[in-house]
Amino acid sequence: MHRSALALKLLTFEPTGAIIAAPTTSLPEVIGGVRNWDYRYTWMRDAAFTVYAFLRIGFRDEAAAFLRWLEDYASKHARRNAPSPVMFTIEGETHIPELTLDHWEGYRGSRPVRIAIWRSRSFKETSMAN
Repeated sequence: MHRSALALKLLTFEPTGAIIAAPTTSLPEVIGGVRNWDYRYTWMRDAAFTVYAFLRIGFRDEAAAFLRWLEDYASKHARRNAPSPVMFTIEGETHIPELTLDHWEGYRGSRPVRIAIWRSRSFKETSMAN
């Protein structure tokens, strides 16, 4: 359990409280497939699971830091009845340009290697898709 707690803590960005989903990019859903996601951002669903784990293991400061980060974003950007973004930078930005690195090969030859993904999808859209 200690190593798992350490791994989760290493996914936090202390200056803002953001929690990234994973420290990697372009992992394919299927080896050789084109659906390669970038997890080096704060994905709300993943961060919610991490906050829950933090609370269960007593990392209350880390959980509170993320909630402050989320509250800071909401106080500046949230609008009633507007869709909520699903992905953020560690600074709380939602405009994340998507880049394809055609000159790189991804995991076990999977292509394309992508930086950022789903930049325009909302919580409502991705919840319905999952």
